[in-house]
Amino acid sequence: MGKKEIVAKMARDSGVTLHQAQKAFQSLLESVKTSLRKGSKVNLSGFGSFELRIREARRGRNPKTGQAIDVPRRKRIKFNPSRMFKGSL
Repeated sequence: MGKKEIVAKMARDSGVTLHQAQKAFQSLLESVKTSLRKGSKVNLSGFGSFELRIREARRGRNPKTGQAIDVPRRKRIKFNPSRMFKGSL
């Protein structure tokens, strides 16, 4: 299921226009991105939480050649599903 299908279902289920549903969905995504950029954890009750994590720089190996390489520090987003969400699957 992609963004278009989600927005169309939101519009059908809530009885709003497709344009209104698109704006609401985009607003949700922007709010999540903004909060994560600020370093805040985002909790969606009944669904799960998103959190920004930092992976520190480390030494790694190229699996093809075995040569040591430097893996740079990087940000990643961690998602933890709620118990209710996990239980519904």
